[in-house]
Amino acid sequence: MPRISPGAPLRLNTLARATALALTGLAAHCSLHAQEAAAKPEEGLQTVVVSAQKRLQSMQNVPVAVNTVDSRAIENQQIMEFSDLTRVAPSMTLNQNPGNNTISLRGIGTFAYSTGIESAVSVIVDDVPVIQQAQAFSNLSDVERIEVLRGPQGTLFGKNSSAGVINVVTRASAETLEGSAQVTLTSDGEHRVEASISGPLSEAAGFRLNVYGNQRDGEITNLATDHDLNGDRGKGVRARLDLKPAAGVTARIIADYSIRQVEGPVTTMRSVPPGSRQQGVAPLEPALVGVNVGPENRSVRMDTPGFNRNEAGSLSASIGWKLDRHTLNSTTTYQDWRNTVLADFDFSNVDLLAALTNNVRHGGVSFTSPTRSRMFTQELRLTSNGDGVFNYLGGLYYSNSDTNRKFDRGPVLSVARWDASNGNRTLAAFGQADYKLTDATRINAGVRYNREKIDVDYTNLVPTAQPRYVGENTDTATTAKLALQHDLDKAIMVYASYATGYKGAGYDISSGFDATRVRLPVAPEKSKAIELGLKSRFLQNRVQLNATAFQTDYDDFQAQSSRIDPLTNIRQNAVTNVGELRTKGVELELTAKPINTLMIESSLAYVDARIRSMPNGLCYPGQTVAQGCVRVGTASVQDLAGKRLSNAPKLKFTLGGTYNFGFGESGYSGVANLNYQHQSAVNFDLGVNPLTEQQGYGILNGSIGVSSPDRNWKVTLFVNNLLDKSYSSFIGDHYNFYNGSHVLMQYLPRNSERYAGLRVKYEF
Repeated sequence: MPRISPGAPLRLNTLARATALALTGLAAHCSLHAQEAAAKPEEGLQTVVVSAQKRLQSMQNVPVAVNTVDSRAIENQQIMEFSDLTRVAPSMTLNQNPGNNTISLRGIGTFAYSTGIESAVSVIVDDVPVIQQAQAFSNLSDVERIEVLRGPQGTLFGKNSSAGVINVVTRASAETLEGSAQVTLTSDGEHRVEASISGPLSEAAGFRLNVYGNQRDGEITNLATDHDLNGDRGKGVRARLDLKPAAGVTARIIADYSIRQVEGPVTTMRSVPPGSRQQGVAPLEPALVGVNVGPENRSVRMDTPGFNRNEAGSLSASIGWKLDRHTLNSTTTYQDWRNTVLADFDFSNVDLLAALTNNVRHGGVSFTSPTRSRMFTQELRLTSNGDGVFNYLGGLYYSNSDTNRKFDRGPVLSVARWDASNGNRTLAAFGQADYKLTDATRINAGVRYNREKIDVDYTNLVPTAQPRYVGENTDTATTAKLALQHDLDKAIMVYASYATGYKGAGYDISSGFDATRVRLPVAPEKSKAIELGLKSRFLQNRVQLNATAFQTDYDDFQAQSSRIDPLTNIRQNAVTNVGELRTKGVELELTAKPINTLMIESSLAYVDARIRSMPNGLCYPGQTVAQGCVRVGTASVQDLAGKRLSNAPKLKFTLGGTYNFGFGESGYSGVANLNYQHQSAVNFDLGVNPLTEQQGYGILNGSIGVSSPDRNWKVTLFVNNLLDKSYSSFIGDHYNFYNGSHVLMQYLPRNSERYAGLRVKYEF
C-alpha cells in the first residue's frame, strides 16, 4: 500500500473511521451473543508467571515492581516494535533521536552518547544481555512475554541494571507440531511477513524456527529527491533446540540473526527564525522551499539523509541439571553486533562548504560511524527447589566485551576523525535467599560482588601532537537487597524493600578525547532505593490491584556536562559525574475481569524525577545571566538543583479494554481492543531549555479481529493513533550551529500520525 501523505488523507481517514465504527458498533451488537461465543474465556484472572528473581514464580508473590505483557496482549495491542512497550509500561519512556535511542524507567536513563558508557536499563533477551542498548530497538517477533522490572536490579542482573531491566522471553518448543504464518499491511506502506514452526524431533528433542521480514515506507518526504525517509526494512531468523539428553537434564540452544536499516532517521524543522544562517554565513532559505515548518512538519530538503544499519547475531546454550534438592544451570552466550551510521551534519541541502571556502568546495557536511561490539558471557547458578522454609540461589558470572568505533566528520567544518576501542571484563559472585519467618511472613536478602576492568585505545586520525591515548581502570563494588513481605490474606501481599544499585565506570569515547579523559574516567554511578508495595486480588479473583511507592537516590550520576581539568584548568564538554538525582513517586496497576468476555487494564505512574545537586550543569542555548547562566573559567554553566530530568513525564497513565464476543451459533468469534495512553509535558533538554518542551498528549489505539470456527484463521483490522494526535519524541535547539538563531529540530516517530492496518494470520 502507498503511504498516505499529509495532503491526501482521504483513504486513511475513511479506513480509520470505518475501524472506529467497527470497534464500537460490532462489539455492541455482538455483546448480545457474548455468552454464546465459540471461544470460552477462562474464569477470572489467570496466574502470571515471571522470572524476575531468576526462577519461575507467580508475579503476585514476588516483592518486585514488574509489568508483564504476554503474547495475547502483544497481539491485541499491536506491540510489534520495542518502542511500543511504552503503551503498557507507564514508568517507561524512550529517548528517540537520530543520534541515539535509550530507555528510561522512572525518569532515569542514560544521558550520554558514548560506547564506553553503560546504559542504566539492562535489556535481556532469552538470558542474553545486549551489549549496546540500541540493539533492543528492533522488531518483536514470536515473543512469549516481556517483563519490565522497575528500580535497581543489580543483585541478580548485574551492574548495568541500576534503573531496571527489560526481560524478553521468546517462545519455547511445542510438544506437538504447530506453526503459523502472518501477513500485515498498513496504510503507511508497511509490508510484514512472519512465520514459525515448532514441534518434537524425538522424545528427547524439540525445535522452534521463526522468521520475519518487513519493509515500510517512511513518513518524512525529502523534497530534494522525492524519496521517503525514516522508513525501515529488516529481516530476521531465530532457531531454537530444546533437549532432554538424560534423566534430570535439560538443554537449550538458541541462534538468532537479524538485520535492519532505517532510511535516515532524520529530524524536521519545527521553528526557524527569519534570516537564519548556518555558521552565520550560509542562508537557510533555499532549504525551506516547500517545507511547512512547524510541529507537524514532515518534509525536509537534504542532500545526504543517510541511513542507520544494524546487524546482530547471537548464540546461547543453556543446560540444567536437576539434582536431589537443587538445580544447577549453566548459560553461555556470544553475540556480535554491527552498526553503521551515515548522517547529514547540517540537516539540509544548503551549500555550506561553498560559503565556508569561498566556492572552492561545494556541498554539505556529513559524518560516518561504523561500530562493532562483541561479547561473551558465562553464568553458573545453583538454585534450591523452592519448596522449603529456606530457599536460595547463588552463582558466578563472567563477561568479556569489546567495542570498536570509527568516526569521520567533515570536510572543513568540525572535522573529526578517530578510531577507538574499549573493553570491559567483569567477574561477579551473587546470591539471594528467602526465609519464611511464619506462614505469612518472609524475608528476602541478596548480595552481589562485582569486579571489573575497563580499557581504552583511542587514535586521533587528525594530525596532532599526541595522536594515541591508551588507558585502563579497575573497580570493585558490592550491591545488596533486603525485602520483607507479609500476606495480609491469601491473595493480598505487602512488601518493603531496600536495594542498592551500581553502574560501572567508563571512558567517554567521543570527539575531543584527550589525556584528561584517559586520566579521569567517568566514575561509577550508585543508587539507593526504598520501595513499598501492595499486590492483591479480590472479588473472586476478578480484580487485581498492585501499588508501589518508591524513592531512589542516585549519586555521581553520569551525564553529558562540563568539567575542569585539574592540571590544565581548562573546561571541557564531556560525559562526567554531574551530581545527585532523586526519583520518587507512586505506581498503580488495576486489572479487572468483571465478566468472562471482558478484560479491563489500567495503570498510572506519578514520577517526580529531579536533580538534587548539579552546580555545573550546561546552560541551554542562549541562556542569559538573568536566567541563571554564569561563567566559570572557560565555560557557561548553571545550577540545575531542583529541576526535572529531561523526558521524564510527571504523570503517565493507560486505560484499555479487550472484549471477546461471538457471532451467534456460527462458531466465529471476535476480539475488540481499545487502549489509550496519556503523558504530561516533558522537556528534552537536561538544561531545561524552555523551547524544547513537548506538551502533554494522549494516543488512542484500537483493533478488532475475527477468528474462524476452527481457530485456524484470524483477520484483524487495527488503527494506531486513531485521533491523529501529532507529537515529537525529541526536540533540539541548534542555536550554536546557526550562530545565535534558535532553529528547532524535532523527531516525529511513526506513531505520531494515524495509520491503519490489516493482519491475516493462519495457525495449525
